[in-house]
Amino acid sequence: MADDFPLDGMPPLDPSPDEDAWEAFLLYALEHMSGNPDNSLSNRQIREVESVVGHQLPFELGMLLVLGVPDGDRWWRWNDDPAAQLAEWNARLLDGILFDVEQNNLWLGSWGPRPAKAADRTENVTARFHRASTLFPIYGHRAMPLDVAASEMSNDANPVLSIVQTDVVTYGADLAAWLHHEFQVPLPMWPPTGERIFAFWSDLM
Repeated sequence: MADDFPLDGMPPLDPSPDEDAWEAFLLYALEHMSGNPDNSLSNRQIREVESVVGHQLPFELGMLLVLGVPDGDRWWRWNDDPAAQLAEWNARLLDGILFDVEQNNLWLGSWGPRPAKAADRTENVTARFHRASTLFPIYGHRAMPLDVAASEMSNDANPVLSIVQTDVVTYGADLAAWLHHEFQVPLPMWPPTGERIFAFWSDLM
């Protein structure tokens, strides 16, 4: 993932994205984007968020929140009632999926035969949604899966997805690729992350 890199001011990075490399990259990226330390989370707040979502955050995602995301309405901030924020996010996701099921006749073959009754379709899809990989919103409708992908050892370097109803697109193979795509942050000098498979969401993609 390093075609047009390095640029002046970018710290040298090890080819493998270990924790030190991620921290160096994110410090550079937030300087590029005018990150705001006033928007940072403490370690205690990170633990509270992880308790709410039921997963440990990928290292690089937790580091982004600790360092402080930029100002702007689209950035999600988690220092006030993360349980309510996550509930609102999940309700929005599910409503969008059910809208496409009923209004746009969406039904995946992997879901089995399409039930004839709307109530049964809602029950079926809602149950699948609650078994799906947890998505953690970062910026607008950009979110990162928190589960460990199939055949992976950890959730570090998970992709960033863009989700609008059932339109699910990989917006970055990892956090660095997303920051490059969304905010033109130069790419770090480490190998690209391969495709990862997540329950429910990969089927929609």
